[in-house]
Amino acid sequence: MKYLTLFCAAAFIMFAVAAPVAAQPKPYTIDAILSLTGPAATLGQAEAAALAAYEKLANRQGGIHGTPIHFEVSDDTSNPATAVQLANAILAKHPAVVMGCSLVGPTQAIEPLFLQNGPVLFASTPLLYPDKGSYVFAAGASSRHSMAAAVRYFRMNGITKIAMLTTSDASGQDNLHSLDLALQLPENKGMQVVDREQFAPADISAAPQAQRIKASGAQVIFAYPTGAPFGTALHAFYDAGLDLPIDTAGPNLDPVLLDRFKSVLPHAELVIANASFFNHDRKANDPLKAPIDEFYTELGAAGIKPTVANAFTWDPARIIIAALRKYGTNATPAQIRDFISDLHDFPGVSGMYDFRIGDQHGLTQDAEVVIRYDPTSPSGQRIVSQQGGAPNPH
Repeated sequence: MKYLTLFCAAAFIMFAVAAPVAAQPKPYTIDAILSLTGPAATLGQAEAAALAAYEKLANRQGGIHGTPIHFEVSDDTSNPATAVQLANAILAKHPAVVMGCSLVGPTQAIEPLFLQNGPVLFASTPLLYPDKGSYVFAAGASSRHSMAAAVRYFRMNGITKIAMLTTSDASGQDNLHSLDLALQLPENKGMQVVDREQFAPADISAAPQAQRIKASGAQVIFAYPTGAPFGTALHAFYDAGLDLPIDTAGPNLDPVLLDRFKSVLPHAELVIANASFFNHDRKANDPLKAPIDEFYTELGAAGIKPTVANAFTWDPARIIIAALRKYGTNATPAQIRDFISDLHDFPGVSGMYDFRIGDQHGLTQDAEVVIRYDPTSPSGQRIVSQQGGAPNPH
């Protein structure tokens, strides 16, 4: 009996050694098309970094019912034609959902491939206005809401004359249109645009535009190029002796980017209407506190100081994973679309989402606060408005 017991024990050990280790589930891959190179590289790289940080968090939280997730990022080089090539290759794999692009031009180029029949496209730009009920959604509050918050802030500070400087691409056209819409609001009837200027993203100078702005009598400049082109604008203003308050696009509130151009930043204020997460000091019962704290913690662990570019992919990723956790890895494009379309009271880093409003963004002007760049503060910025853009009481 003793030998039989030893034999059985030895056989068990041999079987245990020979038995294969249980295979780990294959990751559920979500493709993202972002601008890792080209004029929008600063923006796209920040968006990709946020996806990498969120991937680690989501997998620590169990992925999708035990299946790990992975965001596969492809570089569209900030080019619409490249984005279309990448999108077609991704669509051949029949995904349920895709993320991207960083810029509105590439996003508009691929949007028709998704709009009516899917799969879901969650764009990483707020400069997009998809049809209600379509398979396309867009990150953050729309640029129209951000612009309206900025205009409200300056109007309530006694400013009436605006000069607008944008790039000549699709993003620039959207910024101009968003400003026109903001000025059509009854509360802004006393505001006017005294000069509109544009330059190409690849231009190395905007000197003529700066001189015309200087002669226009403007009291504030809305300068909406992003990344390297924003630096081109700042150099032109500096060389022209223009030292007016500047309102700019959210992605430009990036400490790395602004440090590159610190020698030509205006002495007057530089402000940005931006997402709710910039108001980090929140009460314990604020529903936005937990997701915002998580956002700062996870990006901080990756050595990243959060910017709005990070938020452009962070919240969409959270929303997509919430849909997949409801329906599983076999979720259909229609299920994901319907989940997002009906989503409400969902606290994110950019605000409280309610996609029932039908704009495919899920946020309104009330999600925006105005932030002043302040390199003397520990955070590098200071919140100068209430939610929606009204200046803080003095």
